[in-house]
Amino acid sequence: MAIISDFEEEEEKQPEAKPSATSSASSSAAAEFSARFDPSSPLGFIEEAFEFVAERSDFLAHEAAERDVAAVLRAVREKQKQKLRQIEREKDRERERAKKAKAAAAAAAAAAKKVEEEKKVQEVEMKDAEEEKEEKSGAIVPNKGNGLDLENYSWTQTLQEVTVHVPVPKGTKGRFVVCDIKKNHLKVGLKGQPPVIEGELFQTVKPDDFQCLFMIYCSV
Repeated sequence: MAIISDFEEEEEKQPEAKPSATSSASSSAAAEFSARFDPSSPLGFIEEAFEFVAERSDFLAHEAAERDVAAVLRAVREKQKQKLRQIEREKDRERERAKKAKAAAAAAAAAAKKVEEEKKVQEVEMKDAEEEKEEKSGAIVPNKGNGLDLENYSWTQTLQEVTVHVPVPKGTKGRFVVCDIKKNHLKVGLKGQPPVIEGELFQTVKPDDFQCLFMIYCSV
């Protein structure tokens, strides 16, 4: 009995086992860091981070801690520089693309303008060539009324009638108008002046009908 009793007594006196390094490390790993980051004072945030590390581990107690922290800082700075360089390269590429697009648009606009100008020149040249051809052939270009615009008068025509326009000075009275119409001859002008129109007609007309229409036109 004494032996058993002594063994139990010794067992009771044994100190409690200390937590292993593994359990301590697990506990530290599970710890959460919480701090508010103020962009205007980043050093405050860093200081709190170091204090957290100091409380949860013995990392800062090592002589190499400062060197390791500096190495991490250099690595982060280099990574940030690379990121900024990459952003700047992207901006340069974007500017170059925009420059090329602008140059291409300007070139396209210039080409379109050149084509349009060449087209206009060709149209003018074709028109001049046609006019020259007509002049050489003696052809006369009709007006919009399928008639002709001459120096002192003009005329238009439809399938039913021919209308002759003779400009006269403003205020001219009907009695001053000379209109001599015969079956094959027409004379129009003002009294006391050389006739504006005088010549043979292409076909015979009815003088009375023509006279009437002419007088109505003059009175209007």
